[in-house]
Formats: sequence, C-alpha cells, structure tokens
Amino acid sequence: MNVKELGVVLTPPITADYIVSKLGNISDNQKVLDPCVGPGVFVKSLLKAGVDKTQIFCHDVNSNYKVNIKDLGVKFKFIDTLLSFNSECYGEYDFIVGNPPYLNKASSYVRKNRAKLKQIYGKINAHETYSMFIVNSIWRLKEGGKLGFITSDSFLTLSTHSKLRSFILKNCIINEILLAPINLFDRQNVSTYPVIFFLTKCSKEENEQVRDNNLMKIIPRIKSEKEYWNPPVIIEIKQKRYKALPFNIFFVNAEEQILDLFENAPKLELFLKGYIGMHTHNNKKFIAAIENTELSGIFRKKRKLEKKSENFKVITRLELEKKRWKPYLKRGGGEQYHRPIMEALDWEQDSISIYDIPKSVPFGEEGIVISGISSRLAARYMPEGCYWDSNKAMGFIVQDSSISIDYFLGLLNSSLYNYLSKGILNNTNSIQLTGIHSLPFIKPDRSTHDEVSSLVKKIIENKKNNLSYDYTEEQKSIDIIIFELYAKKYNLSKNLRKDLEENYAIYK
Repeated sequence: MNVKELGVVLTPPITADYIVSKLGNISDNQKVLDPCVGPGVFVKSLLKAGVDKTQIFCHDVNSNYKVNIKDLGVKFKFIDTLLSFNSECYGEYDFIVGNPPYLNKASSYVRKNRAKLKQIYGKINAHETYSMFIVNSIWRLKEGGKLGFITSDSFLTLSTHSKLRSFILKNCIINEILLAPINLFDRQNVSTYPVIFFLTKCSKEENEQVRDNNLMKIIPRIKSEKEYWNPPVIIEIKQKRYKALPFNIFFVNAEEQILDLFENAPKLELFLKGYIGMHTHNNKKFIAAIENTELSGIFRKKRKLEKKSENFKVITRLELEKKRWKPYLKRGGGEQYHRPIMEALDWEQDSISIYDIPKSVPFGEEGIVISGISSRLAARYMPEGCYWDSNKAMGFIVQDSSISIDYFLGLLNSSLYNYLSKGILNNTNSIQLTGIHSLPFIKPDRSTHDEVSSLVKKIIENKKNNLSYDYTEEQKSIDIIIFELYAKKYNLSKNLRKDLEENYAIYK
C-alpha cells in the first residue's frame, strides 16, 4: 500500500512538540509508544524534549519507515498495531502519542481486514481506523498511563461513536480537549477538523467518582499553532457533565443551563416522532419529476443524455392526482417551512413489490419532513399522502394533538433548536433521527403556542405564493419567543442569546 492508501497525514512539528510537552515528566524507567510512527515526527519531538532513545518504541505497518526510524536510535517494529493486539499487550506502556491514520469503512485496508477488526473492536463499534487506534492505545496503557493524540474531531459528537465515548468515560480521565486549527493540514490537501486530546487511564470500577469529578480543560477552536500554549478561551468542567447529553456527546462549549435542559427536560420524541423512510432500489426508474418544477428540467436533460425511456420520467400534476403515483419526499437541503413537492413515486403493483417499505412507518399522514443532509436544522410542512426516502429526508408525525404542526415547524426552525442540534449534538452536515428525538422539549403555554403558529402560517402562505419570500422578520419574532420560553424555565443567559443571533439564526 502507498502512503495515501494507509491514510497517512503528517503532524506539523510544532503540534507534535505541544502534544509531547503536555505528557508531563517521563522518568528513566518509563516506556513511550508511537503506534503509527510514520517518518518519526513525534520521535523527534520526544528526543528534543530529553526523552532517552532507549525508552521510545515505534510501530508502523509500512516497512519503508524502518531505516529512518532506526537511524534515530529508537526501537522500531514493522507491525500492524491494530491487528496484532492480544492479551499480552494490555498495560505495556506508560505514554502513547501519535496521529493515527484516518481510513473509513470504504478503504481497501478496512475492507480487506473487516472480519478481524470487527472481532477485536466490534463491541466498541469503532468505525474508522483512528477510533480503533484510540481503543487499542487505551488498552496498551498502564493504569495511570497517559495518551496524547491528534485525530479528526468527528468522534466527539457523531452518534456512531457513542460507544467509543462511553468506553473513554469508563476507562479514562479526560485531561484536555483542544480543537486545533482548521487549516492545520491544508498544505497536505487534507480537509478535516482536527482535535488534540489527552487522556489518563483510570479504568478501575471503584474509580468512577474520580473520573466523574475530574475537572477537564476544554479549549474551543483556536486559529493557529501559536495559540496552543496560550489559548484565548479555556473552559473547565467536570467530566460527569459529558453524561448529561444524549449519546455522551463530548461537547466543547455549552453552558451549564443547556446541560441542565438536556438532562431534565422531556425528550422531543414524546411529542413528535420521526421515522426513517423507504428504499426503491432504483430511484432513476421509479421516481418521476413533477411538471413545472425545478427538477423536471433537470430530469429532461438527464434523460436526453442517458437515452433510456424508463429513467428520469416527468409527469403532469393531473397524473399525480391519480392512484398511479404518490407524492415523494427525497431531497435534503436547508429550505424551511415550505417546498413544493417535486417528485412522485411509481405506485404500480409491480413496482411496489420491489420496494422496501417499513411496515411500522405511518406513510401518508400529515406531518413534518426534516432534511437529513443540511448545514442547519431545516423542517418543512408535509401534506397528507406523502412517502419519503430513507436517505435525505425524515418524516415526523405529531404525537400530542394539543400542539400544532405549525408550532413544531417554528420550534424546529428556530435559532435555539439549530444550536441544540447542530451546535451541540452534531456539527456535521448529517442530521440523524436519534439526535432529533433526543432534543429537549418544553410544552408551550397557549399564548406562546398560538403566537408561533400564527407566524408560521404567514410564512408558509407567503412561500406558497413566492418561494423567495423573505421571512426574516417573522423568524426573528419566532426566535425571540422560543428563546424566552426556554430561558424562563432554565435561566438561559444573554450571552447565549447573542451567540444564537450571531451564529445560528438564518438572518445572521
């Protein structure tokens, strides 16, 4: 395999120096491991910091690094650190540092070794190689040993890494989490959001209180490597607060009141329940564009290029009203409140027999559709009769008849809920059903409910007449009403309100 296939990204020397500097004193009889050493950036930092070369151990799956690393006078093993783990490896090292390779499940390495990787790391549900390296390294540490890594920050919030976060909370003291500069790897044409973190192994069950009461140092995203040693913002918070959020989210910047809100308020799922949609197995064949929509022009162009009459059909609105077709919701994106239905689903019996349609999903009911792929939380009205795809759209049905669809639309599209979902639970473009369900919910009084519902009705009516309708003023009013409702019960601060206006409002 070449360097790219192995997911190698080189750590800048200043960053490596910072990670080594945070390990603390390394005494003469202690052992340090870099489990994916590459060309030896961390080895050079360790030597520069005064660590004796006889104490430094290195692993790598690429034998090409052997000569360079041995020239530095340290011990090198040509070994696959992930696959070579066994019971003899537990508690072997006092310190572990590194920049684990990032390879996802589609990579040739993971595909080739999937069965064995699953056997070793499956219970922790580690998906990417870097997350497996975190688990592997914690296992290899002695009790009280320290780990310093730089990785992608995706494991901090994604629900797919919830078991990894739980594993860390049960086995480690989290000393520091620092969001490194976004442009750190730009010169290597690598686009990622890096995080540097330091852990101390503390895995005994009787030490749960020690872990819970540990005061973590949390450093929001810094702009340059110069800020490592003197960051503009440092937040200290007890580790047990990471248990307050759904999926043990490792948030970086959240007020105590927001944590109280998540911990104590009822979950949205009790009032608004969402469902994953269906599969056609061949969208090009079974989904048609509706005439006079943006999509119909796109479909006509694609059909000309492909020259297959069974693909990229365009139907009239009269045809949509017949039993031959069902309105279909498929698209993601950031549009809120209203979007014309652009797609229709073939509803001939021969086609239906091919689809995977989950039986427990209440297709056809009036409700809300939320984009599964969007940079912000985007909710739209879903009329009766609709089906939806499992990929980029999620259908939600109201569970409490005293609360209107219009109110839920205003709530979900508010700056507060955009912050709770995208600023706290998941800062990627992917929005997951479990995340929406876990959002906290305060039932509104009648006055608040009716005020929000009235504003939402106005937005939808105007967007039906003009899709480009500017609903900034209505949205500002909705944001204020929702914030005040939640602030009154959980004492949310003026600073948070300012943050919402500057970073999470559509009119920022």
